[in-house]
Amino acid sequence: MLQGELPARHLGNAVRLEVSAETPPHMIRRLLDESQLNDRDCYRVNGPVNLVRLMQLPEMVDRPDLKFVPHIPSVPKAVGSTSNMSDAIDQGDILLHHPYESFQPVLELLLQAAKDPQVVAIK
Repeated sequence: MLQGELPARHLGNAVRLEVSAETPPHMIRRLLDESQLNDRDCYRVNGPVNLVRLMQLPEMVDRPDLKFVPHIPSVPKAVGSTSNMSDAIDQGDILLHHPYESFQPVLELLLQAAKDPQVVAIK
């Protein structure tokens, strides 16, 4: 239901305009007019504006040689040798260092514990 509602939602009116301190006055005037904002709604910023948009930049550039190789978390040796997490824990404590080591052993432990009739609580 939420998927159907999101595209149909009414986005609110602009409430402020952030521009770089070096933005020419005629450009600010046009942006304010287009957004139906007043001069008091304009904020001049010394430095980059809306750094969140920079996060989209790597996806827009087709240069794999400039991108980081995706990190694949490792599985600790104590977990990798057994399929039963309870057996692995019986051998000794297991320390997982996230995000460098996989979170999958934790999920496996929860799944196995949820299916085990001997387990009364998961804490």
